[in-house]
Amino acid sequence: MVEFTFGPKEIIMKKLLILLFPILFLCSTSVISNEALIGSWKNDEGLRIDIIGGFKSNVGPVIYWEDEEVSEIHTWKVNPNTNELNIYYWTRAFSFLDNGNLRWGSNTFHKLNNIEPINVIDLKKDSDAFINALTASKWSSNFKKSDSKEFTKTFSSTSGIFSEFDNDNKLDNLLSWGVASGVFKIGRSNLYVEAIISDKYLIAVDENDNFLVLYRGDITEELERITLKDSREQFLSSLTTGAWKQIGSYSPDSIFRYRPIEGELKGRVFVEQDSKLISSKVWEYSPATGAFKEGYTEYLSGLNIGDLLVFVDKDGDQNAFYRDNSVELKEFTTSDVDNISISERSTIETKNTLSRQMSIGSGNDFTLFEFNVDNRTGYFHEWTSYPFQITGQALQIDDYYPSKFEQLYLIEDYVVFDESFSKKIDTRESRMKPKTDIESKEDSVKATEVLDEENKVSLKIKIDLKDGTSKTIPIPVSSLLDLKSISVITQ
Repeated sequence: MVEFTFGPKEIIMKKLLILLFPILFLCSTSVISNEALIGSWKNDEGLRIDIIGGFKSNVGPVIYWEDEEVSEIHTWKVNPNTNELNIYYWTRAFSFLDNGNLRWGSNTFHKLNNIEPINVIDLKKDSDAFINALTASKWSSNFKKSDSKEFTKTFSSTSGIFSEFDNDNKLDNLLSWGVASGVFKIGRSNLYVEAIISDKYLIAVDENDNFLVLYRGDITEELERITLKDSREQFLSSLTTGAWKQIGSYSPDSIFRYRPIEGELKGRVFVEQDSKLISSKVWEYSPATGAFKEGYTEYLSGLNIGDLLVFVDKDGDQNAFYRDNSVELKEFTTSDVDNISISERSTIETKNTLSRQMSIGSGNDFTLFEFNVDNRTGYFHEWTSYPFQITGQALQIDDYYPSKFEQLYLIEDYVVFDESFSKKIDTRESRMKPKTDIESKEDSVKATEVLDEENKVSLKIKIDLKDGTSKTIPIPVSSLLDLKSISVITQ
């Protein structure tokens, strides 16, 4: 019989082993419990939840389903000390029954199937492979792929534009994305510290354990990349064709129409919301520097990929647009521009151009040039119209501040509106005259007819004169095929 004698060090080690054994046992039990949680579960009421493994123990994403559609994505957490499972606002004790079912609070779930990621690409282990997989496929927030999301590389191999489309394949959002130092960023504020791509999912998590889960879809189509630097004419042709769109967060969508004005390298961008001109800026491309300037903003480069248009500035910030497919894909050139020099010798063209109701801004602000009989003098009118109504004992003016009045006072030639403000009855000569409803409608119809006639697709001859002006003369044919020859006859 062999006897062992323990010294002080051996006794201490023996006590440590005795203490560590139950701790290790508890830890291994917790790990097994967490692994058993992973899978697709359904209770007797038809609620389905998919519990997916995360990047660390005791936490991960969970997908809620409703009518075979993904309804919500939350985070699940396990408290190993209390054996409680937390999902969203609910924290309940959980356990596994002998038949393998999951008991969570008063709910019992049976497992539909396991969820095991295959061909996993970890961002931190191989960022190049992650980015290639990210941009090679379309993504969706639903396994039915009813919506669509695309990550497109733009000016570098590690960043680009994230495009989101709704269930009707209409543009829903445009954001920048980028990867740096093992961190995945979408937009300005979504920073994911861990991310993986498998055969089925893109899973990412931020530092607060908020998860992004997207379903992998079809392979993206390889599209031609047209850069302003290398393919200037092709890029500017695409830029000035039709219109481009940006989605408004708390305002209507903005439509951008780039048009050449002074020349093929300089023009205006007209920005509209709800068919109202909100603003316009000068754009210009410099062949010497390769820069594209829009207003006070200078972009170092531009890129067109399919329906995507992107500019980048010196700080690396990207400005992205998407083709507005509701606008005709007509390319505009300087031949579409009428150059009208203002001169006393030729006032008819100036009058015909300016004698129309015009506007700028999102409100009901209108302007009009009213010419006298000499076609050289007149009045420039600027006014704003707001609808009002009297209901009960109050007068309400829409979109005006202050908008509601319950008492008027008249003294001398002053009208007092409650305690808000006062106005003076003005007897000076004025050109202001309101229209009736019939007049307003008739004028609108006439203006539309004139504009439609001017914009009809037809052949025109543009004549540039020595004084810098140009004349555009329509000819009575609609196609070059109908044209045999053009002759200039002098008398």
